[in-house]
Amino acid sequence: MRILTVMSGVIISATGAWCLAYYRSAFSSIAFVLAIALILSAVFLIAAYIVSGKKRLPETVLVEGMITLLFGFVILNNEVPDTALVMFFGAWLTAAGSIRFTQSLAVSRIDPINWAKVLPLAILSTVAGLIMLMHSLVSQANQLTLVGGAMMLNGLSQLVYSMYMIKPEAGPQAAQARARVEAKQAATEARRQERDELRRLTRSEREAKLREIRMAAEADAAGKKRLAKLEKERERAARAALLDPTIQLTEEEIALIADGAPQNSIAKTPVIPAPAAPEAPPEKQDIIDILDQKVEVPEPFSVTPLELEDLFNGDDLRVARPTAAPAKPERATEEFSWTWPPKSD
Repeated sequence: MRILTVMSGVIISATGAWCLAYYRSAFSSIAFVLAIALILSAVFLIAAYIVSGKKRLPETVLVEGMITLLFGFVILNNEVPDTALVMFFGAWLTAAGSIRFTQSLAVSRIDPINWAKVLPLAILSTVAGLIMLMHSLVSQANQLTLVGGAMMLNGLSQLVYSMYMIKPEAGPQAAQARARVEAKQAATEARRQERDELRRLTRSEREAKLREIRMAAEADAAGKKRLAKLEKERERAARAALLDPTIQLTEEEIALIADGAPQNSIAKTPVIPAPAAPEAPPEKQDIIDILDQKVEVPEPFSVTPLELEDLFNGDDLRVARPTAAPAKPERATEEFSWTWPPKSD
């Protein structure tokens, strides 16, 4: 349907440009071309509305197509005099601009961002059509120039409208947001119905109902907790299986591999000896046994110091026998006394 609307706008715009190119010609010589262009544009608009299907276009598209079709048939029957040519196309442009204004409002319901792009050309088309209806303002201008400008303005407005006439496809984010809103609305409605149902019950029935709801909520929470625990265990087992470098084969898989392998390859397959068992670590001795062990201290080696005379006078060095301790040398000074010595004569 968008393609049909675009084709309608292209036909109207191309016809307007053709009128501007042949503005010196008489209207009667190009009236047939203008009539065919208007009729084709109307047919495409009506077809776009019919094939819209579930994405139903607003009825203004059908109204615009019917108005354009009537104006095209009037021109095709040569019922428009040269003096009323500008006013005739001015009325058509005013009607098309007014319809485009309502279509822009319809676009605002499905596309709140881009609907304003349709509005300027709709307002401009309406104002230009009103000016063309005032004979005193356009009497001095070339008629085909005004007709060509009106058709180009309406065609461009129709092309802009065709870009936003269909509701945009909802992306994944919009679909998720809509699903969240719908789920929230459904939960709110369920709570409201439950509250209304509780209000209609007696006190004992209400308490029993609330107890039942509470038990159901606890069972649901326990079930969710159990499922979460099982899921964590499953993930842990899968992670451990990935980290385990060994390959665990069942007996059936081992037998299947043995049956599928050729006999020669099985006979020639070297037997890998089993790895030797690791040596047992040395037994650790208890600290109490270590402390109870008797520590034998070696006897000191007795050495007698040599005297200076023995070093200079003796011919050989001998180990001196232990002798008595030397006498204590006498003091070379007198002892200190607090009394004065007696006077001597």
